[in-house]
Amino acid sequence: MASRPTFLPFAGDAERLLAKAGVNLTERDGVLVAYSGGADSTFLLRVLLVLRDKIGFPLAALHVEHGIRGEESRSDAEFCKKTLAELGVPLTVVSVDVPATCRETGESIETAARRLRYEALQKGLADNGFKYIATAHNRDDAAETVLFRLLRGCGTEGAAGIPVTRGNVIRPILDVPSNTIRDTLTALGIPFVCDSTNADPFCARNYLRHEILPRLAHLTPDPGRMLYDCAVRFREDDAYLQGIAAAVPETDRTRRSLLASLPDPVLKRVLFTEYARISSEMPEAVHIDAASAQIRKESDGSVAFPGGISFSCVGDLATFKKNETEPSRGPVELYPGVNKIGFSGDTVGFSVCRNAAETIASSNVYNLSKKVILSSATIEGTVVVRPPAPGDRIVYGGMTHEVRTVLSSHRVPREIRRDYPIFADDTGVFWIPGFAVREGCDGRNADGEVLVFSIFGGLTDRVEEYAGSYHERTDV
Repeated sequence: MASRPTFLPFAGDAERLLAKAGVNLTERDGVLVAYSGGADSTFLLRVLLVLRDKIGFPLAALHVEHGIRGEESRSDAEFCKKTLAELGVPLTVVSVDVPATCRETGESIETAARRLRYEALQKGLADNGFKYIATAHNRDDAAETVLFRLLRGCGTEGAAGIPVTRGNVIRPILDVPSNTIRDTLTALGIPFVCDSTNADPFCARNYLRHEILPRLAHLTPDPGRMLYDCAVRFREDDAYLQGIAAAVPETDRTRRSLLASLPDPVLKRVLFTEYARISSEMPEAVHIDAASAQIRKESDGSVAFPGGISFSCVGDLATFKKNETEPSRGPVELYPGVNKIGFSGDTVGFSVCRNAAETIASSNVYNLSKKVILSSATIEGTVVVRPPAPGDRIVYGGMTHEVRTVLSSHRVPREIRRDYPIFADDTGVFWIPGFAVREGCDGRNADGEVLVFSIFGGLTDRVEEYAGSYHERTDV
């Protein structure tokens, strides 16, 4: 008969993993556990209880109720309170309203939830006077992250996956497989909650977890282990390149001629570091690539970064600068003529024609743009261009599609999705340039008044570079 599992060997593995990453827990180092009540955080908590009893550090937990899953979410919070009361571990429950935050900021549900969760954890860390936040990322999470980033065309930094430590965040069970975690808890009769959103097939990570990784097992017995090991090697390579970039003298970091002489892997890391000096936001590869290309151009120019930051090359000077004002991400009401869309950098042409035949006369005005001809009778109220908002949907092909799913399924990079311009009237979204037009709006054969919209010059052009060809239903 197999022996009953215990958390002791896992605690030893976690201690060695942290030590290898430079973290040696002492009795003075308080640890705050990010506790959801799920299998992973339950397993993490039990491992840390063993280490607490061995080392003597203070241990507490924090649960964030995101306000997304209604009664299920509130039930999870009650489960956490009951469980930790039984274990004698102090617990703080923080409630946040992620949907309301998304409406205010324009962030995606995932981005807002993560930001609010980590803000709550950092506050909890300070309130307790602790040193570390412990999160329950496991080996499957690490493997999914590597695969997901590789499919998006990342470099070594992205392929390095999830680190064991980052700042004051530690991940003690990062090398433990998900099935080992669940098997251990089940064998010991330890309950945990299940988040229903983890089964949503429209979430990219869930699709990788439930569909892709299991199929890769036909090629290699343990794809999770292989991807995790790859991430470790990528991290070593990235650390070497980061060291070379860090050695570039401060006085040379704004000299365009010197920067242009650096190999691309080093140059991009220097740019990343310089951007981080004036912004807490994370620059995406698309922005760093554009800045790198601007340095090597013969002409002067600038590149817009997130957070109201611009990168400019003038003569031999290459600098980042925080702009006084960032382009508004609010809706831009459209009027006939030329309209500038600040948040995406696009230009929109809007004209009203008596019929579809009349649009031929202006067919070459925006010959480099994406253009659509819609029946005026199908567009209601005010027409605006705005970034995608949580819950946005569009009907085409006899089905209702979430805008976020349309963009992700067409391989639009995450860094572009946030500000990708969509067209809407009082009833909702009617055009996602390059991808979809609302069913029933096509005006190419309409007898009456039609509206012609064209867009070019900003993110819609850049998407074509990264996402490839377009497959739009009724674009002209």
